[in-house]
Amino acid sequence: MKRSFLPLIAALLLASAQATTAAAVTASSTLDCDTPRPVSDLAALPRATQALDAAQAAPGPHNLLLASALADMALVRARLAASSARKGPAGPQPLDYLERAQTIWQAAPADAALTEALLQRGRAMRSENHCALALGVLETALAVADKTKGDNAQLAGVAVRELVQVAAAIGDDPTMHTVAPRLLAALATDPAPLKEPSYPAYLALADYYYKTEDNERAELVLNSLIERARTAVPSDQGVRRRLQTELASVYYAQSRYAEAEQLVARAAPTAGRDLITVDSLRVEGEMTAKVRAGQLKAALTLGEAALARYGALLGMAEAALNTARTEREGASKAARHGEAEAARQNMIKAGQERAAYRLALVNTQGNVAELHHGLGEYEEALALYEQCIGDDPGGSALRLYKTSRMRAGMALIYRARGDTARALALQQQVRAELLPLLGARHPDVLEAETQIAALTAPDSGRIGKPAPAHR
Repeated sequence: MKRSFLPLIAALLLASAQATTAAAVTASSTLDCDTPRPVSDLAALPRATQALDAAQAAPGPHNLLLASALADMALVRARLAASSARKGPAGPQPLDYLERAQTIWQAAPADAALTEALLQRGRAMRSENHCALALGVLETALAVADKTKGDNAQLAGVAVRELVQVAAAIGDDPTMHTVAPRLLAALATDPAPLKEPSYPAYLALADYYYKTEDNERAELVLNSLIERARTAVPSDQGVRRRLQTELASVYYAQSRYAEAEQLVARAAPTAGRDLITVDSLRVEGEMTAKVRAGQLKAALTLGEAALARYGALLGMAEAALNTARTEREGASKAARHGEAEAARQNMIKAGQERAAYRLALVNTQGNVAELHHGLGEYEEALALYEQCIGDDPGGSALRLYKTSRMRAGMALIYRARGDTARALALQQQVRAELLPLLGARHPDVLEAETQIAALTAPDSGRIGKPAPAHR
């Protein structure tokens, strides 16, 4: 679970009663909408165009064939965009086609068959990591299910679970705000909360409550799941340990350190990378508590100490990996197969720990950069923002989201300094990266567009010092 510090800092600067947290995507408890899957089928677009032309001539007031053709075209264009560095073919964009399809579906007679078809389409889009499209289809599936009675009530519950996973993954807080109470109400009577699609949905729900600082509900969800895991037959110890670690982060955020440490000890993670994750959560919780108390310098001291520690441990893990690699090469050449296998296992362990320390380092760099930013220490903030972007491992939508937010922070600093050209270029890059990933309604996309509009206004040269953005 990950919060952003800038909203907390901004709330303190504005004397707000309640700090506003980021709508960040968290891999630990939500669907990881990885980079959309590219499909380089050059004939796909002509086929989809032909099917769309044919469907437009179909009779009937509720042309579901046309809706399907429009949704197919949306997916084809999204696939082509993903396969060409997000530069899709000219013309309407994927979400434009999908919105036309949604209009037809919502006007059609509501029944279970339509709901099932929409659920299947939404899952297919999600399986290809086209989450913005999946979100729209699943929203429509829920709207159709809600119009009917009887058997479709169960389908509505399925739609809520599917929708929560996707909305949480792309940080769509307005949708989460709408559907979260429905999923929470279903928890008590859910016959299989630890099975798909319920389990990942409940994890996403807990994470949403955590990030919106509704710790009471986050704790309620996690404790309910822990109890169900405890009484399950057979008992699922792995799930319990995972849930206890998640609950520990909720306790850390409330400065309930003794309870958090007890949970961490009870979870007893065996892998070194898990211990690193727990330590990172502990540091983040302590820093967050300092920020909430207005002790930004104290939070900065904690973060800088963590940076030094993670940097040193990352160096040790890299050295261990190099040593194990050398040992394996030597043992393999000498046909000492037992030693070679032991060295290979050491390589795996060291590689996992290196990746975990690198991620902890990058996440802490971002936190410390935001603290420098909030303190008005712009040179230090810019240096760490750039370092964080350069060191980020990349490879997923989650990492793209995080680096885009670092660029947004840099843009705010350049805007505060009156360097509108740099600020505009960065905000345009943020929008270009996040729009295909999150869709036009996402708060971070809208924020980037607001910044772009302000930076291109006739009086943009007289822009004053903006407060840190609510992210």
